[in-house]
Amino acid sequence: MYEEIFELINKGEINKAQEQIEKISDDDPKKYNLKGLIHFNKKELEKAKEQFEEGLKINPIDSDILFNYGYLLKEMNQEMESWRYLMRIHDKDWATYDLLGDIEFKDRSKLASLRFYLKAAELTNNPQMKKKFLEIRNKIKKDTKIAFLCLPVLDNFLKDIVETFSLGYDVKLVVSTDANEITQAIKWADIVWLEWANDLAIFATNKVPEIANKKVICRLHSYEVFTDMPEKINWGNIDQLIFVANSMKIIFHKLHPNLDLQSCKEEIVYNGVDLDKFKFSIHKPGYNLAVLAHINYKKNPAEWIQIISKLKEIDKQYKLHIGGDFQDPRYKVYFEHIKKEMKMEDNFILHGWINEVEKFLEDKNYIISTSIHEGHPYNILESMARGIKPVILNYSGSKEQWPNELIYNTIDEAVEKVTEETYDSESYRRFIEDNYTLEQQIYEIEEIISYPKKDLSINYLKKNVNDLKISYVMPVYNGEKFIEKSLSSILKQKIEPYEIIVIDDASTDNSYKILSKYQKRFQNIKLFRNNINLGGLQTTKELLKKANGDFVKVVHQDDGLYESYAVEISRINDVYKYSFIVNDFTYITDENIVSNYLKKIWNNFELDPNKLNKEDLLKFLVIKGNYVGTDSNVLFTKENLMKIDYLNDKDEFLSQKGLYGYDYYIYLKLVNISKPKFVFKDLSFRYEHSNNVTSKHIGSFRRIIGLHKILLNYEHLLNEKERKIAYFNYFGRAIYSVKICKNPEEKTKMISYILKNCSKYLSKEQENELIKLL
Repeated sequence: MYEEIFELINKGEINKAQEQIEKISDDDPKKYNLKGLIHFNKKELEKAKEQFEEGLKINPIDSDILFNYGYLLKEMNQEMESWRYLMRIHDKDWATYDLLGDIEFKDRSKLASLRFYLKAAELTNNPQMKKKFLEIRNKIKKDTKIAFLCLPVLDNFLKDIVETFSLGYDVKLVVSTDANEITQAIKWADIVWLEWANDLAIFATNKVPEIANKKVICRLHSYEVFTDMPEKINWGNIDQLIFVANSMKIIFHKLHPNLDLQSCKEEIVYNGVDLDKFKFSIHKPGYNLAVLAHINYKKNPAEWIQIISKLKEIDKQYKLHIGGDFQDPRYKVYFEHIKKEMKMEDNFILHGWINEVEKFLEDKNYIISTSIHEGHPYNILESMARGIKPVILNYSGSKEQWPNELIYNTIDEAVEKVTEETYDSESYRRFIEDNYTLEQQIYEIEEIISYPKKDLSINYLKKNVNDLKISYVMPVYNGEKFIEKSLSSILKQKIEPYEIIVIDDASTDNSYKILSKYQKRFQNIKLFRNNINLGGLQTTKELLKKANGDFVKVVHQDDGLYESYAVEISRINDVYKYSFIVNDFTYITDENIVSNYLKKIWNNFELDPNKLNKEDLLKFLVIKGNYVGTDSNVLFTKENLMKIDYLNDKDEFLSQKGLYGYDYYIYLKLVNISKPKFVFKDLSFRYEHSNNVTSKHIGSFRRIIGLHKILLNYEHLLNEKERKIAYFNYFGRAIYSVKICKNPEEKTKMISYILKNCSKYLSKEQENELIKLL
């Protein structure tokens, strides 16, 4: 029957197909798949989306619906959402892998995309697919030689990484204790990866002189931090130290406070799951609990007995399945004894070491983690990827890594989390997809590997990015209080500024005299002056027209850069491909100093903007508002600014003098071209004071109009539900401006404007609130 309907659809006999579809039961997911296909053929994409989603509610792992839904999302430019659903297909064909490769290549990691293209090539005799894989591999493959070094038995966490990097680099994996074998690998390599900060790292950094000339990366997992091994490592020979969790970094510095890591860059890269191995399926509350662990004191095994004992009192059907080897034989003796004593032979089951973890988890309802300490545990990652609910003891760092509703403090709380009705397989899988995939891990590691070696000269750093040409531009108006600090911060950059262009916008204080003094001292400062005050927007436009660099950095008179700014920009992999670069900044007021300002905001949303594709980021910024910052913490690519006609007055919004939000508007236009890059490091600082342009506009009519006009320009991207949310958020910002406005006449204009232009989306309560403020 289904094949007949497919044939009717392919022939274009839609009416006949629809008649046949209506005969299918409403609880059959294929009914909605067929309906979706009809809407898709009619180019009714939103309706097709609704039908596919209905089908997935009935069967979330229906391969046909997942493929069609994924393909549809890609057509709707929601590529990472497409990736999510295509990855959930259990038995993927070569076409699915090819599609996944295309998405990965475009939106995240070109290296990780090769994994998908290779699988596609292996699953088909299609010569074009094999040719595509080889061409892409040859295009991105680098001559760099990487030696991954690890002691025996400790290479489990390294296998997927080595397999992937071998597709794009010349790779050797050495799992050995043989000093000569390790030494030869170091001599051969351009980059040395030391897996674990343990005895091997001690030997390599102290006994192999050649390592001083190599780029060296060391990854610290967990147990090493509680030993004296970090004290014996020669950190001067290590360029980058990778922690698998922020909590590990904190503990490391607490326990080893006297280590000199000045020459070693610290990174955090969380573990990632190969979602192709750990297939998603719907799990539900049940009676099968699982533990996967090396059985030792750290895992707190005695608590397993207590938990299953309490559950058995509730229902004898509960069983705890233990997968793992005994690293401490005392626990084996204890378990064999206590099972008999408590009559739990049928409830406490020891399986030994599990090789096929994915299969072992198939019929399990819960994964139990009672560890008193963890780095970033794979047993939880892999179980959640399968759709299994984890119950996690509150170890140090757990609340940073996992949804807090899955964490417990006491045995009674653990039992409650098992017996409660709350269970959501899809959300567990989604959490891993959004945060801890192998592809994201590969992407972050490759960025780290691409950083230049620490002791290379600054000239080499510049050469690596084709002589990084940043034009620093500064609009100044009555800025005598701050401009010396601001200029000094640019001049102190470790990579010498390509040029510094300043326009004094007819200042009436000593700004121009101060600027003239600096121009005489430094040849790379170009100084201009407006005869009349043109305002910030027009002056900035003039500056950008004069800029000759590949990148343009606006540094306002009350902003500054940390010395490492340009060096950090130079380390961004493929820096030229981004429409703009956003850095985090320190926000300085008279009352306090707030660092990591943007990171804290994005953490509140539980989102990483770097993980969003450009379409999703664009919609997010339209709905939520400007969470990029100001143009003072953004590095623009000059080429992209030219593409959006920023430098002329063709754009109606940008031609309106003094209208609030022009930087926000520019970001949206640039995001529409290509993805930006967010660097969550404080590379600049900003003084907030009453004369800031932003501060002046907060309670102004121009702010109300500016934000609304931006929304009008982009609301076509949103569906009706999203528009309502966007206008709700706009109203929140607008009502705040109204409340702090001190000019009665301006306040009336603001309220009238909102009522006139936004009434369609205002609730009765919001209208009443505005009217009361009149």
